Amino acid sequence: MNYINFKAGSKEYKLRLSIRATVELEKKLGCNPLMVFGDGDKVPTITVMVYILHASLQQLQHSITLDDAYTIFEEWLNDGNTMTDFLTVIIDIYKASGIIKEDKEAEKN
Repeated sequence: MNYINFKAGSKEYKLRLSIRATVELEKKLGCNPLMVFGDGDKVPTITVMVYILHASLQQLQHSITLDDAYTIFEEWLNDGNTMTDFLTVIIDIYKASGIIKEDKEAEKN
């Protein structure tokens, strides 16, 4: 099973979107999760970022609530990361979850 490691504070989490979590995320967002980037000219809101984080925590860390996800996101920011850094995390989650294709050619180089 593919997932990405995500460290926030002193804890490490495994992030991956299951189909069920992706459908729930679509309902919360009101659109396909790929649309959070618009046509590549849009930055997702903080709310969207936390929703994606929460949804991606569900498959491998079942008891994490949305409130926990806000805390985890804030801990991650306190570690010196920025909201724009989270865009890469979203893309990595989408790749690990099969939502977007992994660039195998780039990995070889």
